[in-house]
Amino acid sequence: MTRSRSGLVLAVMRSLMAALFAVWLWLAPHHHAQGGLETVWLFGAYLVFALVMLAVAAQSWWYDFRLARAAFAVDVATFLVGLYLTEAVTLDFFSSFMAFFAFLMLNSATRWSRRSILMIAVGLAACFLLAGLLVEWGEFHFDTTKFIRRFSTLALLSLMLGWFAFNRQSVPVARYIKPDPAQEPLAGVLEYAMGAYGAAGGAIAWAAQGETRPVIRMAGTVADGLKLAAVDAPLLAGGMVFDYPRSRALGLNDQDRMVAMAPAPLGGLIAGFAGAQGLSLPIVGRTGRGQLVLTGIAGLNCDDLFAAKSVVREIAAAMDEEETEAMARELAMSRLRTQIAADLHDSVVQTLAGAKFRLEALRYKLAQGMAAPDDIDLLCAGLADEQSHVRAIIERLRQGQIQPGRRDLMQELPPLADQLCAQWLVAVSVVGEGPVIVPTALNFEIQQILREATANAARHGGARHVRVELGMAWGRLIMAILDDGSGFAPDAQSGPPQSIAARVARLGGDLTVGTIHGQTRVLVTLPMEHAG
Repeated sequence: MTRSRSGLVLAVMRSLMAALFAVWLWLAPHHHAQGGLETVWLFGAYLVFALVMLAVAAQSWWYDFRLARAAFAVDVATFLVGLYLTEAVTLDFFSSFMAFFAFLMLNSATRWSRRSILMIAVGLAACFLLAGLLVEWGEFHFDTTKFIRRFSTLALLSLMLGWFAFNRQSVPVARYIKPDPAQEPLAGVLEYAMGAYGAAGGAIAWAAQGETRPVIRMAGTVADGLKLAAVDAPLLAGGMVFDYPRSRALGLNDQDRMVAMAPAPLGGLIAGFAGAQGLSLPIVGRTGRGQLVLTGIAGLNCDDLFAAKSVVREIAAAMDEEETEAMARELAMSRLRTQIAADLHDSVVQTLAGAKFRLEALRYKLAQGMAAPDDIDLLCAGLADEQSHVRAIIERLRQGQIQPGRRDLMQELPPLADQLCAQWLVAVSVVGEGPVIVPTALNFEIQQILREATANAARHGGARHVRVELGMAWGRLIMAILDDGSGFAPDAQSGPPQSIAARVARLGGDLTVGTIHGQTRVLVTLPMEHAG
């Protein structure tokens, strides 16, 4: 994962800009004629301030955030006073202040909410107008055309930078793929999260729906024997960056606004990392919820919380898939046990009851001297038939064959489509003619294919609409999944999606993918004779 440190980058930009202003004033002293030496002292002091803030940003994410508003106020004051002293609203020195204005907008876009960005953009534009009026009132020659042109340039720059801030997207992360089918799922996702951040230690707790106590997995240097009675409800929806020794934290609320907490609630899973700094992230899935804690992260900063959204989403999707498959396996075993019980009751139990009755009758005939060899032959034949039937049941158990019933995909897939709509924010529709009846085992596989295809379309293709078309032809099930995403690159060497391809191949079907006229199409054909 490509991590960013916007606080440090902004501090470096501030220092470079302050140094450039000092050089510009030294090279062109006539530009600060109105301000005289005051302008030089202003930007000299600003350069010292910028270097101090650079040291703060490099050493402490906490103070970088806490001093952000005060630093921004100093930036704005220097910008406005510099505009007036250099008469930049009319002279050529205005081009230097364009970089200053862009820095202020990017600073606000990185740190604060959309509403704050809009207010800052309007306020800076208004202050530029005020600076122009002050220059005019100072009896300096005022070029109205040039002033309007520069004001409109600032307004346009505000719109562009504001659009960038409004449309910021989460940091892209690598897709989680379970490396070993035999690996315990919590250990796998913890290893994935630690690898994404380069963390030295970590722990994850997960409680499935209906479970009273979470399952915990740890890695790195943590307290031994840590136990949780339950997964605590997160105070902040976006997680937090914590400093355990100083009992303070910065967190993201449900509106993506940073909140400072001192003292901070650092109990639960975090208590196993006393003396460390790190990330605490809530995990909320369809089948349960949990908590992820990562420590030993080089360059830990507030930006890691924004990147965490993508990481946590991958973990939640992986745990949901694992829970779904576990429930499917349990359901299959339950149906197998039910089927075996029914077979035993309807055949073996009844045959043994009949054999008992015949033995009692045979004993009576023997006592009366009326026994015949045919009675014994019939009894032996019945027991032999039942022996063959029991052997068939045992063979079916060894091969894992079950007959769990059948399902109509036109009734099973629409509820799943509604879930995927809410999860990935895409419109998913299912169409088909008449009922499409398949075995329950195949119904589960088709649902997993649809989950995977929708996730690929939304996460990697940027799709907004997914359409599923179902049909039967020549004893085969045909499912076409179409989306309006970017599709597959023409020169892609990776082939079709591995998970879907492996699942279709295991079912003995065919898979075709392609992008035509801006529409991505995944065509799955499955033989019904292999579905049971």
